[in-house]
Amino acid sequence: MATFSPPVRRAVAVKPLHLLGAAVIALAIALGYYGLTASYRPYTVSIDEATQSGRSVQLAGYLGDMGRYDADGNFVFMLQDSTGKMIPVVYAKPKPSNFEQAVSIVAIGHYDTARGVFLADDLLVKCPSKYQEMQSAARS
Repeated sequence: MATFSPPVRRAVAVKPLHLLGAAVIALAIALGYYGLTASYRPYTVSIDEATQSGRSVQLAGYLGDMGRYDADGNFVFMLQDSTGKMIPVVYAKPKPSNFEQAVSIVAIGHYDTARGVFLADDLLVKCPSKYQEMQSAARS
């Protein structure tokens, strides 16, 4: 009678280059995930939500006043949400050229709890479209 012996398995040798490649792939995935979560800025129209989030957001609202420059050279204006609540916005860059014609404004930044202001990194000024003006003129 013949005896049955199981096949001999050879151990797969893990080469250092394979380990290095797996580590690079894992690092790329981790850095990509971190980069995406850090750059994600939710969109909100509520000042309460923006102040309580504790992170960077896109806050949409309406122009509360024409603004002014403070002693530090920052442009400061009031932003009003749909409920009528207002918040001061501090923008460290010059006032956008079409600021006075703004229909709505999106301030991208975060709320500073120590100063009680919204610190804007960027402003998106939404002005009335020239096509809306043409449509209203055509209706008249």
